[in-house]
Amino acid sequence: MKKTNLFVTATVLTLAAASLISPVSAADAKAQPKKAAPAAKAQPKKAAPAAKAAKPKTLNEVFAFLPDVLATVGNKKITKQDFLKQLGNVPVEYIAQFQPEMLKMQTKQMINALVEAEILQILAEKAGIKASKEMILAEFDKKLKSMPKEQQDMIEKQLKLQGKTIEDVKKQLVSDPNTVRFAAIQKYVEQKVLPQVKVTDAEIEKFYREHQNQFMAPETVNASHILISTMPDQNAGKKPTPAEQAKKDKEAKAKAEKILAQLKQGADFGAVAAKESACPSKQQKGNLGNIQRGQMVPEFEKAAFALTKPGQLSGIVKTQFGYHIIKLNKKTPAAAVPLAKVKDGIRAQLQNEGIRKALEAKVAQAKKDMKVTVAEIK
Repeated sequence: MKKTNLFVTATVLTLAAASLISPVSAADAKAQPKKAAPAAKAQPKKAAPAAKAAKPKTLNEVFAFLPDVLATVGNKKITKQDFLKQLGNVPVEYIAQFQPEMLKMQTKQMINALVEAEILQILAEKAGIKASKEMILAEFDKKLKSMPKEQQDMIEKQLKLQGKTIEDVKKQLVSDPNTVRFAAIQKYVEQKVLPQVKVTDAEIEKFYREHQNQFMAPETVNASHILISTMPDQNAGKKPTPAEQAKKDKEAKAKAEKILAQLKQGADFGAVAAKESACPSKQQKGNLGNIQRGQMVPEFEKAAFALTKPGQLSGIVKTQFGYHIIKLNKKTPAAAVPLAKVKDGIRAQLQNEGIRKALEAKVAQAKKDMKVTVAEIK
């Protein structure tokens, strides 16, 4: 189990904005095949002039149903413009694709997230916590230094490919109002909320027992194979004819049967795999490592998991790639992961759940204490 972030409101806000993006990206849209044009008649008519493409709407037009003031938290107003800024550079045409009711539902969720973030920022300020650029940069440096050197180097290389540096990232962070806001809230959670959330060993053990299915290591096989390929030559100029493909298939099967006979007579599997296999695993003498169900094509998986003893060979297994001979190296049955290995992950999960409940309670109470109003979205 992976540890999750201590504070979720920023993520909720980000996801609320992201949910307004169509799942089809611009690149995907270009990749969609165009519908074929109907065949031309003997005497084609003159084509009508193409209709002009509709001018993309602006964000203001898409969200025309929103009032200028979306909510008030004490003396602070959350405006339509605040809302639109959260959308960043989301293409207007993607948002415009949503059905009106779905768009309004997602919009309400995002407005509620903005209100909650504003309330938590006020609570942080009342607790004497106010974010500064210095605090943000200090936290950034702290997290960066805590990373392994290899990870730091990888980040710097990725940034270099984008023409950026770590310093550019820092400048971007401190110039983003949301970063400043959430840094204050994060610090508030760490200093004022987290210390109140206690997770005992007994609670961890109880969660482990009641959710045993979440902590099961799946059955695996460690297997090696030799592949005699029947795939067409990628460098060939043309696709093989059915007859040519049938001949290749017959030859591949015969070769696989000959190799299987050699292996049964004592030939070294690794040496044969390194010489004869068409799979890149030949570099590892055919070893594919540990395999879980669902990772391989069905025919291969069925044959591999049917093997029971180390060193056992399969028969000739036909898949879309060709003919395989599989050798079992080791089989590990499904088993529960020991509590000791997942204890820290469970603690983090229960801790985050406690923080979420504590924040919900604080926000609910703050809504009663502060004058909070949210506009009705029609």
